[in-house]
Amino acid sequence: MKTIKITLEKEGAQATVTHVFHYDDFPLQTTWAGNKEAFQAPDGRVPAFRDGIENLPETVAFQANLCGATFKIEDLGGEAVRWMDHVDM
Repeated sequence: MKTIKITLEKEGAQATVTHVFHYDDFPLQTTWAGNKEAFQAPDGRVPAFRDGIENLPETVAFQANLCGATFKIEDLGGEAVRWMDHVDM
C-alpha cells in the first residue's frame, strides 16, 4: 500500500487528505482531517482529489486553485501496484 498526504492551507484554515493506494489508478481509502469545509469549490463541493498517482499533482493543483488554497503533496511511503499489471484469474 502507498500512502499520499495532501495538505491544504489558506488564511485561517488547514486540512489534510490522506489517500491509501493498493493500485496506482485510484485511492482505496481516503481520510480527511481538519477544516475541510473551508476548502469548498465555488459550486459548494469539497474537493475529492481522487485520481491516480500519476495525475494527482495536476488534479490537486486545479482543485486547490478553485478553492483558493495552497497545497503540499507528501509521499509517506509504500508501493502501489500498477493497474495494468493486475490480472484476475
